[in-house]
Amino acid sequence: MKTQLKLGALTLSALLLASCSTIDNFNPFSGGGNDDVDTVDRAGRIAMVSAVTELEPDPALVATAIILPDALRVDSWSQAGRVPSKVTGHVAGGTELEVEWRWTRGEGADRNHALTVPPVAANGRIFVLDSHQTVHAIDAETGRSLWDVELESDHSRDSRAFGGGLAVAGDKLIVSSGFGFVAALDAATGSEIWHRATEAPITGSPSVLGDRIFIVSNNNEFFAMSLETGEIQWTDQAIAETARVLSSPSPAAVDDVVVTPYSSGEVIAYLPANGRRLWTDSLTRAGRFTPISAINDIASRPVLNAGLVYASSQSGVLAAIDGRSGTRVWELPFGTTQAPVISGEFLFAVGVNGQLICVEAITGRVVWTEQLPNFEDMEDREDRISYAGPLLASNRLVTVSSDGRISAYSPQTGELIEEQQLIRVGRFGADAGFFLEPIAYNDRILVLADDGTLFSIR
Repeated sequence: MKTQLKLGALTLSALLLASCSTIDNFNPFSGGGNDDVDTVDRAGRIAMVSAVTELEPDPALVATAIILPDALRVDSWSQAGRVPSKVTGHVAGGTELEVEWRWTRGEGADRNHALTVPPVAANGRIFVLDSHQTVHAIDAETGRSLWDVELESDHSRDSRAFGGGLAVAGDKLIVSSGFGFVAALDAATGSEIWHRATEAPITGSPSVLGDRIFIVSNNNEFFAMSLETGEIQWTDQAIAETARVLSSPSPAAVDDVVVTPYSSGEVIAYLPANGRRLWTDSLTRAGRFTPISAINDIASRPVLNAGLVYASSQSGVLAAIDGRSGTRVWELPFGTTQAPVISGEFLFAVGVNGQLICVEAITGRVVWTEQLPNFEDMEDREDRISYAGPLLASNRLVTVSSDGRISAYSPQTGELIEEQQLIRVGRFGADAGFFLEPIAYNDRILVLADDGTLFSIR
């Protein structure tokens, strides 16, 4: 079934740059080469390389034992970051990295369209927003298409749109669109329940907490909406910034605070009920040496865990911030467009320079680092590789990469455990591999390739 949604929108006005070379509860109120920028012509994207120094492990932590909680079987990855707090944790899935099925009906990225939204999954269905702004529902067991809905603008001049996001809330699928609206669809059929036009394109993913939806527009306006009706309950305007990374960031929320990243480099904490600002921080960094690193955009989502807000920017700041006061607890010169993973006492992240790290979540001290391959041609330092993830799944750190690999590393040491080439790229293959983070659902790993292919991996 295909349903036409024709809603008003504004054309995309921001400069869109691709991220990464193509592009437990928290309640603080109750206790390469000579060129830093490597153009990937075949994908029409720009490599994100910030001028940061590679981190080194703390010698005092060389014997640290990385002890993780047991892996959790995930029966719902309903929004970006799995849960409103964005703590993905240690999940079960992908123990053998074997492909169970492939789904190939989605439109992939090209020079005129971008694929920016990771899938979400709940109630036996996987949902995908492809590069042509079509929403697909897929059977999680078989990979069979169930329904699709094409999102369209009322204005003929809006022939294409960039970005958006997905979230499942009960029987509703919340969809944000680069055409400039947020809509609720029936998750079982795709029929429209309500829609709400906005004054600017929505390029980020919605977060859902309780009966509210939180989302940011392309011009850095923050919306709190009613889940039931789509009514706008309150808004706030951050500093406008047109230069941004092509991604789908998402606010992080718990009962007493919602924290939102902006393309201006700001991180702002609000009271969810009324939008009152609690504190503001900025993840910009002085002393940068490349045009790309001068972009302040926070392309990743913050993570709220154990009273701290973990936030990062591609320009070279990874920070832990006190959730009550907004005071910096620690920071590292580490640029990333990916959200960190926190499990137990440790934080894991992969940088724009391909460095995989493990740090103590409370102190920020570096336990280990592992430099992943930076280039497809290491000898000539050509065709820069970018990484998405990591996902901590079944005691392995799983990443996917722009050259088509899925890789599993030891969370104890960072050493490579297993690797599979899912997509061949290059002259006789696809234009590009993976730029979106993997997710876990029902003992599977799901990953959406840049050509629109969805892989289910056991």
